[in-house]
Amino acid sequence: YVSPEIVNKLIQSPKALTLGGEKKDITIFFSDIRSFTSLSEKYPPEFIVSQLNDYLDAMTLCIFKWKGTLDKYVGDEIMAIWGAPLDQANHARLAVQCAWEQLLILRKLQDKWKEEGNPIFDIGIGINSGSVIVGNIGSSKHKDFTVIGDEVNYAARLEGITRNFSDDTHICRFIISESTYQHVSDICDVKSLGTVPVKGKEHAYPI
Repeated sequence: YVSPEIVNKLIQSPKALTLGGEKKDITIFFSDIRSFTSLSEKYPPEFIVSQLNDYLDAMTLCIFKWKGTLDKYVGDEIMAIWGAPLDQANHARLAVQCAWEQLLILRKLQDKWKEEGNPIFDIGIGINSGSVIVGNIGSSKHKDFTVIGDEVNYAARLEGITRNFSDDTHICRFIISESTYQHVSDICDVKSLGTVPVKGKEHAYPI
């Protein structure tokens, strides 16, 4: 679930995982495969699972390379966090750099799939930074180390909104929030997508 580097630090400081729950400023990452449902309907299950595992393996290794924590897979969706369980002052920069490298990795995978005659799929990524509740959350039988809060929901919404800015001539794959951009403005060239209302939020924010 976490990179070997973080495992070693947790062994040295196991209290980092015995949280009852605390507020932390972190960065949340969501990615999702475009039109995965229709892809699943066209090909045999074992074929789709094989290609999905190929993709998930490459993306997860990239998350670990950039010192992120894999929160969970939800089908073809990946959720990862930076800044928990261990503090990372540069959590937003690590997340954005990881996401950018994932897009480069995706391009190589697409070339490979094309050569193999496999279907080619695309992805969307949403990243947000903010204050969330971090902890071991669940029942007496099963717990997950995860994060909850409005900022998590917002990151997931940003990933979904990438579709709204894609058309036949341009694919929008990567949207970050204003709060994340404030941490990475010196390393990123961005295009403002305006102030966009996002489902579940009372106010509209620049993205």
